[in-house]
Amino acid sequence: MPIKKTTGRPHKVDYRIMIKLADAIQHNASVSEGCAFVGISRQLYYYYFNNNSVFREKMITAKSNQDKLTMSFLTTW
Repeated sequence: MPIKKTTGRPHKVDYRIMIKLADAIQHNASVSEGCAFVGISRQLYYYYFNNNSVFREKMITAKSNQDKLTMSFLTTW
């Protein structure tokens, strides 16, 4: 069994990008708008959606929370 090299390009979608994308979708952005906001393509979004279970769960949760009122702790009145 060959050993995989640890060098190479880093993943485009890391945890920070995933959280920003979920936040955008949760605040009524479409998938296209959210992808443009974080700087990834829709094709990459659907690749991660189909192949990464953590990413899929975050996006499903964000989509289900679209109609709910969300408050941010960073919001100033």
